[in-house]
Amino acid sequence: MLPPHDDSKCAIVFLVINRIEKLPALAINSVLSNSESPIFIGTVRAIDRDGLPTSDRISYIDLSADASRLGIPLTKGVYESFEKDEFFSLVQLKWALFKKVSEISKSEFIVYNDIDVFWLRPVLPAIREAFAFSPRVQMMIQHFTWVPGQPQLCMGFVAFRLGAFFDNLIERAAKLHAQMLEGNPRSGDDDVITELYRSEHFPEEIQLLPQTTFPVGNLLNLYSKSDQFPGLRPFEPYIFHANFVVGLRKKLLITKIAYKQHGLKLNGVGVFASTIMNLELIAFRCLYYLRRILKTR
Repeated sequence: MLPPHDDSKCAIVFLVINRIEKLPALAINSVLSNSESPIFIGTVRAIDRDGLPTSDRISYIDLSADASRLGIPLTKGVYESFEKDEFFSLVQLKWALFKKVSEISKSEFIVYNDIDVFWLRPVLPAIREAFAFSPRVQMMIQHFTWVPGQPQLCMGFVAFRLGAFFDNLIERAAKLHAQMLEGNPRSGDDDVITELYRSEHFPEEIQLLPQTTFPVGNLLNLYSKSDQFPGLRPFEPYIFHANFVVGLRKKLLITKIAYKQHGLKLNGVGVFASTIMNLELIAFRCLYYLRRILKTR
């Protein structure tokens, strides 16, 4: 059994494709601040690395050959949001990245972290303890399930135990993703892993992480420090995932809110001047409520 607090046996993995302002640097800095693990970042161009943190714990993996093999166009070199078909094609590279990290690292576990997932406190002790306690568990993953019996898995934050189960899963996921994209160009990695999970009838090797401490973006109120009723406090989240909003600007805004509500500061990267961000948030809220009022009329 591995010691639960040994970060060196766990590799953290990021996929950074196209030049993305501020967001990846924030996410990587949050991991650097809350772990001692090696970090592997998959890229396809040297420009993808501009503005990222520097550390002797960071290694880069070139995925350009994999992108070419999969026929993924890489001409824009700018952020692709979830609303674009190109985004779903790009995330195929996760499967190739996972395989490469498993081959070159000396890790026993890997944790994949999207560039809009931020660590609020050390995560790995809990992850490693869970793996040690449950030898049959091979994977732990975020989810946003709201209907019992209809799981919705999320690849934003996922931990794997390396071994035969992992190798087989990644190979199947890569093939399934390519097949799904042929029928629907907006098939993402969440769809792929959810389909595999359902087709195997919710295997015990895959454990769903608790939504209270590994929440997705629409659970923003978990980060509030104020009590709605004295003594009733939610569990303290490990991470913040800025999904459920589309666009880089909105992701930065919602991240600032989460950090502020959680009593933390966005250290290491200048996001926007606080006054500008506050005014922008007020404007966004006003526009949102105005649209709701007009829609009800």
